[in-house]
Amino acid sequence: MAIPPELATANLADVAPGTHLCAFYDSDEQLARIASAFVARGLAAGDRLLYVATDDDAATSMLSSLLGEHPSCHALSNGQLQIQAFGDVYGDVHTGDFAPIEAGFRAAAEQTRKSGFPGLRVAAEMGDFARFLGSCEEVLRWEQRSTAIQRELGVSSVCQYDLRYLEGDDAARVAAEHAALSPDRDDPPMATFLAVGEPWGLKVAGEVDIANRDALIRAIRSRAGVSPRVHLDLTELTFTDVGTLSRLHSLAAALPHDGHLVLRRPPDLLRRILAITGLWHQRMVVEP
Repeated sequence: MAIPPELATANLADVAPGTHLCAFYDSDEQLARIASAFVARGLAAGDRLLYVATDDDAATSMLSSLLGEHPSCHALSNGQLQIQAFGDVYGDVHTGDFAPIEAGFRAAAEQTRKSGFPGLRVAAEMGDFARFLGSCEEVLRWEQRSTAIQRELGVSSVCQYDLRYLEGDDAARVAAEHAALSPDRDDPPMATFLAVGEPWGLKVAGEVDIANRDALIRAIRSRAGVSPRVHLDLTELTFTDVGTLSRLHSLAAALPHDGHLVLRRPPDLLRRILAITGLWHQRMVVEP
């Protein structure tokens, strides 16, 4: 069965919160590429990623696939990326009963906010979902309900369908319930914003400028919402611009009296820009 050509392919760099995507694959290798692209963009936005595999074996397989990627390894160790089997996330779901799945979505979104992440992105292996729910019509009913829930909660997702389980025009019908296709390849993001638990904050790696500074500020604000003393590990920051430092200055100024934005091991360029522009703030601490 071919992938439906009618649906546009999403630009993962511009996926808004609440976007409901789908993907179709016919091999484990293609599934791994789809997952890797989706996860990488989520980490570039500083979001939390939840990967829902069909069962424990599938979870182990995806874990092995993503462990070879440096950002994914860090995210797994700090809980920013979680890989779980369907039953571990949603419990014992009975045919036609969507309540546990909906409850799982809501619980994951709430925990994401409490853990200091700006958003949640879910990648789910659908497996033989039609047989599980009883029919393709039940799958479509779930997808419609899922779209409404995700828009309400601001949760983005990709439903990954195995073409080997679909029949006739099932793929086209499923695709029609989604905003776009999630690609199996994507350009490497300019930067990644990885959660750090001790000291509380973010590890910023790569280049930050007008193209992605909003994502950085969004991630910092979410961390500051849990603890107002936020450390930014800038060891792997390769470039930033004056506009980004201006936004960091404004963010530091808006922190409560006991809050600080700690810039740890910033590159020499950032230190020079701070010295020249005077964008330092009393709640912005620069550490060697």
